[in-house]
Amino acid sequence: MSRKLGTVAAAVAVAVSLGACSTDGTATSSDEQAAPPAVCAPLPPADITTAAGWVGYVGSHPDDITFVVDDGRGRTVEHRTGDTVPLASAIKVVHLAAYARAVASGELDPAEPVPLSEWERWYLPNTDGGAHPKALQRLGVTEPGATVPLAQMVTAMIQESDNAVPDYLRDRLGDAALADAAAQGGWDDLEVPTLLGSTIALLDPAMSRDARWDAARRYAHDDAYREQVVRMSPGDNFPAVTARVQESGVTGSAAGLASLHRAIASGDFGPGSDVARRTLEWQPAPPGLDGPGFKGGNLPGVVTEAMTDPDTTSQLSCAV
Repeated sequence: MSRKLGTVAAAVAVAVSLGACSTDGTATSSDEQAAPPAVCAPLPPADITTAAGWVGYVGSHPDDITFVVDDGRGRTVEHRTGDTVPLASAIKVVHLAAYARAVASGELDPAEPVPLSEWERWYLPNTDGGAHPKALQRLGVTEPGATVPLAQMVTAMIQESDNAVPDYLRDRLGDAALADAAAQGGWDDLEVPTLLGSTIALLDPAMSRDARWDAARRYAHDDAYREQVVRMSPGDNFPAVTARVQESGVTGSAAGLASLHRAIASGDFGPGSDVARRTLEWQPAPPGLDGPGFKGGNLPGVVTEAMTDPDTTSQLSCAV
């Protein structure tokens, strides 16, 4: 939780700092061409381990950052909000939203027991930072023939950031369900994501973006191809791996991510808002916040975070 809160603190610090540099004392969009401020405090040294350091990082790397900060009281700070950037696991709020709508409509039963084997069709070992094994441990799943309630699988997608659940949900609900859920939250230009396909593309540089979902489905149902993928390695050239993440990873905009989180937190998302919000707000509120919902992600060269304070519907979103 401390890492999540650190990112949020950094977003608030960015808002305050940029607001302090505006000519009238209120925050302005950094996308706008405003007149230079009369007085502006010097940037602190860039340091991604502290909130103040994040302000320095934003100031010295403006082309590598997108963010939206909305305090829920009419003040916003934005930077490159509409640009398409890698989102990593923050994209999983889309799958959660589609699941929540399906539960609300009666299409899915959250208590449905799902065989572990069906979940793990979409699991590529040693590529998720241990998220899947940690989820199984928390859920008490120890036997290969076990079943897991669907709702518990979805909590693993959010809490441990399991990468298999999103593609399980996409395969089951269909692409239109994901796109419609995003649009319901105000995110109209979603590229329907595949976490497994993007990971396979990271391992196979020759794969095109359009081939990622077919590769994910083949992995889930073709044992020979599955074994081939498991043996692949991204290599140890970090700059090359980072570049491939940019090319093959799941993408979207800070504006779209912020809009969907805000809609869920406020209830404007409609049926399923309560299901999604309850899943996002899985940790007790820390001092100064009223029960935040959040989902972030990270990959080589990418850090993302989206958070809402549901009592004020303020949206804090940072993408690096």
